[in-house]
Amino acid sequence: MATVEELVQQYQTDKALQDEVKAILADGKVSMQEFFEFAKKHNVSVSLTDLPKYMEQAKQLGFIK
Repeated sequence: MATVEELVQQYQTDKALQDEVKAILADGKVSMQEFFEFAKKHNVSVSLTDLPKYMEQAKQLGFIK
């Protein structure tokens, strides 16, 4: 199982992953369903209680505004 940090590192060099994230963020927001489907697809274990932390991290990385 991958960690969020490993997925962020992969994002730096993986064009397909970058395109997938761009498509999810095209409407300027991320639903919980989109978030958990993405995590499941990439075999990343996250809990609902961690969601605010990861959303903040995504903002800091410039993925969302």
